[in-house]
Amino acid sequence: MTELLYYPGNEYQKEFDSEVSKAREVDGYICLKETLFYKEGGGQPADHGKISWNGKKAQVTDVQKEHGEIRHYIEGDFPEPGQEVHGEIDWERRYKHMRMHTAQHVLSWIALEEYDATTAGNQIHEDQSRIDFKPVEFDEEDVEKIEREANALIEKGLEVSKKEMARDLVEERLTEGRTNLDLIPDSIDPLRVVVIGEDDICPCGGTHVDSIDEIGKINIVNRVSKGANVERLEFELEE
Repeated sequence: MTELLYYPGNEYQKEFDSEVSKAREVDGYICLKETLFYKEGGGQPADHGKISWNGKKAQVTDVQKEHGEIRHYIEGDFPEPGQEVHGEIDWERRYKHMRMHTAQHVLSWIALEEYDATTAGNQIHEDQSRIDFKPVEFDEEDVEKIEREANALIEKGLEVSKKEMARDLVEERLTEGRTNLDLIPDSIDPLRVVVIGEDDICPCGGTHVDSIDEIGKINIVNRVSKGANVERLEFELEE
C-alpha cells in the first residue's frame, strides 16, 4: 500500500524520493511505495507534476485510487519496478487547490451557520469552484451576506489544522448537517479531519492551507438553482 506523504497535514512539501512498486506500461501507470501526489477525490482534482531517474523523466498527468492502488498515470519515459525515482509536484496547481478547498470549507461553514444549509456536493478547480447547498433558496442578499461574512472570517487568520481523530470523538464534536458521516464506511477509524479555529470541524481527505488568510478574498460570481431547494454557488479567489 502506498504511504501518503501529504497525510494528514504535510501539504507544503513539494519534492520526495520513492521507489516504483509496480509498473504497467500498457496501461500507462505506476505505483510508488510513498507519494506526495494527491489522488483525485472529495471534489478535488489530482495533483500533476513529474518524476525523474537516471537522466530520464515522465510527467504525472493523473492520480487515481483504483482497485486499492494509488495509480500515477504518466507520459514520457517509463521506469521499471524497483527503480528509485524523484518526484516533484506542480506546486502552483497544488496551492491553488489548497486555497480553493479551504475556501469551500469556509463557505460551507457560513451557509450552515446562517441558513442551516448543508453541503450536497462540491467541485474544486484552479480558477473557479462550486458548492451545492440544500435545502435552501438563496436570494441575492443572502449571497452577498455569505460572501461578506466569509471574507470577514478570513481576515481573522484562523489556524487550519489537519489531523487524525477517533471517529466517536468526531461524532461528538461535529455540527449537525456539517457532513454526512454515514457516507464514510464505519471501518475508517480514526478519521482525518480539517479544523478551522476551534469551531469548525469536518472530515476531509483533501489538501488545505495552514491559515485561512492564505485563501485571499472570496468572490461569489454566480448563483444557480439546481432544482427544488438546491442552490449552487460558484466562486473565485483573489490573491
